[in-house]
Amino acid sequence: MSELHAVEAALWDYLDGLYEGDVDRLARTFLPEAHLYAASADGLSSLPRDVWLDKIRGRKSAKDSGFPSTNCVHWIDVAETTATARVTCSHPPNGFTDTLSLLKMPDGWKVIAKTYHMAPLD
Repeated sequence: MSELHAVEAALWDYLDGLYEGDVDRLARTFLPEAHLYAASADGLSSLPRDVWLDKIRGRKSAKDSGFPSTNCVHWIDVAETTATARVTCSHPPNGFTDTLSLLKMPDGWKVIAKTYHMAPLD
C-alpha cells in the first residue's frame, strides 16, 4: 500500500469512527498526545485527545441519530513521515472542516493535531 493510501485509510478510520461514535476506533487513530484546536469567541479552544473522546462518548452519534454521512476527504499531502489532510464531516446541527496533521508511527499513520472550524449547517 502506498503512503498516500495508508494516510487515506487512517482518515477514513477517523471519519467513520466519528460518524459512528466509535470512541475506541477514534482513540486508535489519534496519538495519546494529540490536541484539537479551534478559534472561538473567547480566543483559542484547545482540547487534549482524551477530553474530546469523553465528549464523543457522551453524545449520540450522527449515525444513531439517523443523519446521513457527509464525510469527505478533500486533499492529502504526504512528506515522508508527516502528512496533512483536509476533511469535512457533520454532526447536525453543525458541519466541520478539519485540517489534520499526521505522523507515520511504527503502527501506522496517526493524528497528532486537529484544527477545525465548526459552523451551523444550512
